[in-house]
Amino acid sequence: MEIKVKNGIDNLLFGASRELVEKTLGKFDKEYFDDDGNILYQYNKLKLTLTFYKDEGFKLAYIQCSSNEITLFGEKIIGKDLEGVFKLLEEKEISDFEYEDYDSFETYTNEDNWLVLNIEYGEVNEIEIGVIINDDDEYEWKV
Repeated sequence: MEIKVKNGIDNLLFGASRELVEKTLGKFDKEYFDDDGNILYQYNKLKLTLTFYKDEGFKLAYIQCSSNEITLFGEKIIGKDLEGVFKLLEEKEISDFEYEDYDSFETYTNEDNWLVLNIEYGEVNEIEIGVIINDDDEYEWKV
């Protein structure tokens, strides 16, 4: 599966319906709600969690993945050292990250691309991407 910054994952674009996601990926392994009433689908074999925003008609809006098979700009990044991933991102002109330390793990967030790298033991262990919010404070849906 390929992470497509600002767009989604593979052919699933931000704004996709739950029905389209299930038609594409099949039935989820687990469905649950967060504190805001958003619906999350968990796909165990894919190590993938998809969030559908309640306030936006349950459109696909956020993706979390920790699969070793996930690629970003054609390269596998899970399990890679942070330096190597930053080098790849800099080549694609993605370089402005905010750092947060949570003791047992760290995060690096690039808000322009709504890209989050979760780091544990010096390696990327999860990538998150979300739908972009433009300067008019509106979501940039791709579907």
